[in-house]
Amino acid sequence: MAARTVKVRLLGYKGFEVSDRFLHGLEQEIWVSRWQLYPKIRTHRPEDIGTPERMRVELTEPSMVTVVSAHSYRDDEGRLYFCGEEPGQVLPVECVARPGGLGAASMVLIDACWFALEPCAQPGSLIVGVKTDDLVTRGRDSVSVLGAVIRELCFLPDGDLSIAAVRQAISSVNAQTEARNRAEHTRVSGTRKKPELRPLIGWYPD
Repeated sequence: MAARTVKVRLLGYKGFEVSDRFLHGLEQEIWVSRWQLYPKIRTHRPEDIGTPERMRVELTEPSMVTVVSAHSYRDDEGRLYFCGEEPGQVLPVECVARPGGLGAASMVLIDACWFALEPCAQPGSLIVGVKTDDLVTRGRDSVSVLGAVIRELCFLPDGDLSIAAVRQAISSVNAQTEARNRAEHTRVSGTRKKPELRPLIGWYPD
């Protein structure tokens, strides 16, 4: 598929089942959301990203929105890595933390723990992920709030994927999440149950 036609890139390491299922689900939802609507939102979801170099190259390719689903961790010196589940699938984030390191024009949506990618933001684009006290992104967070950002963008008839549309989508998802969390507090009020709260979405730069 020609790079110029790709609007949304969905990137994950080969062999990481949870990531693959999440990204495959998003791809299907985008298709269904745009059924009978134009313009279409073309996606690119390579299933053979087996090495960190391939992941780096895919991250540099142009798109409006790129979604990255992976493990991540920080080493003792604070360096951040995107990882898969197979040996050698370890990409230092500093490899893309430079001009031209990320190809997304509007948003890079991060489905990974330890979300703190401020140095990677490109001029005019946003780095987006969940805000949690423990910096952990759980599977249910991915499908509930991160996926919801993509759903909001695809719901608009004009298929707008600009930065303004991304900000509006995030605001809409956060408003829905806050309303849902208030309802959850009400549900457990007067009991010993702990409320099951969904995280809000954060982005950089503000």
